[in-house]
Amino acid sequence: MLRNYPVIAKNLTYKAGFKKIIDNISLAFKKNEFVGVIGGSGSGKTTLLTCLNGFRQPDKGSVLLNGIPGDQRDRLRRLIGYVPQDDIVHKTLTVERALYYSCRLRMDPATSEKKIKYQVAKILRQLKMEAHKKKKIASLSGGQRKRVNIGVELLHSPQLFFLDEPTSGLDPGLERQLMRLLASLANENRLIVLTTHLMQNVDMFDILVFIHKGMMVYFGPSSECVNYFKVKDMIDLFEKITPQDPQKLSIDFMYSPLYQRFLAPRLNIARHLV
Repeated sequence: MLRNYPVIAKNLTYKAGFKKIIDNISLAFKKNEFVGVIGGSGSGKTTLLTCLNGFRQPDKGSVLLNGIPGDQRDRLRRLIGYVPQDDIVHKTLTVERALYYSCRLRMDPATSEKKIKYQVAKILRQLKMEAHKKKKIASLSGGQRKRVNIGVELLHSPQLFFLDEPTSGLDPGLERQLMRLLASLANENRLIVLTTHLMQNVDMFDILVFIHKGMMVYFGPSSECVNYFKVKDMIDLFEKITPQDPQKLSIDFMYSPLYQRFLAPRLNIARHLV
């Protein structure tokens, strides 16, 4: 049953001094879901993401990743892929060499040269970067560099993949291409969770998590978010939410039919698993 809920978070709270950056968030994601964590600047999206993937330990609450506590980093190393906002690749290397060296570092030392080259070629095909494999990373466009960063983390085939603002800075066409790629990766027996403040393609997400001033005010299908908040589109949603009290919005959501339909059953199951 734990395999069906690879990410379970209970009462997550993280503080910076006396300020709560995220406040008492509980959620559970299913296998193969494509999840978007949205919210305004400074809402706590990145903090939540890094608490969920074990890179940051919460002040209160707990996380299970495929049944493994989030603070057991060594056990989680091969399970998780994480692409932060900044580049994680050396820009003086070619695309192919960057992937090759990353593969050497991440895979078992006994892995054969043939297997490593096969894995690199597979990732290049998957990311549609074969035509650019001999180019230095410094010469690539922003969208191409994003793909290489994603490729580095895909080399060890993570079951749980976390990305922080992967489409930031891309034009609308490139953003949609990257979102389609990530949605397809979620169908390959893995869970993908990403943060974003761009609203053009939120319809691609299976689940949306809306964070407002550190509190979760929505968890559910992207198709129902606009109706739940009674706005005409996602841009209007941000304008409507910004001045409102996050605690009231969070409580309203907890007593909503949507919460009872989508999140409550997951948390009930998770309660028996933790």
